[in-house]
Amino acid sequence: MLRYSFISENSRKAKYVKHLYDQLRSKVRREDWVATADWENIHGHDGIPVPQNDKTRALNLRLQDEHLSPYMKTDMNLFQMHMLDETVKIVIFRAQNGWLLTYEGVSEGPQPFGQNGYDTR
Repeated sequence: MLRYSFISENSRKAKYVKHLYDQLRSKVRREDWVATADWENIHGHDGIPVPQNDKTRALNLRLQDEHLSPYMKTDMNLFQMHMLDETVKIVIFRAQNGWLLTYEGVSEGPQPFGQNGYDTR
């Protein structure tokens, strides 16, 4: 399922997203870019897919720290934001007043984990 996050230019995380986007511009070939994405009334353009070796940098933005901020909008709940990992396909788009990130492959609910399929603490 495709999920979205919009980070406004006024957000604390905007500088880090812009820095990551600028670095990916020089790394990712132009043919691999995604043209556009629309979510609600936000239009993203010049989307750059995050390569596998840079996924940890994208995940280390820790957008869950901004989940209550008025400068960030998302259709993910806090649980989904915490469970993002390297298996998720991430694309960063430029938007009019910020950055639009798309996440493909986000789980809808908790997945069993550990040897017994749950937390043994």
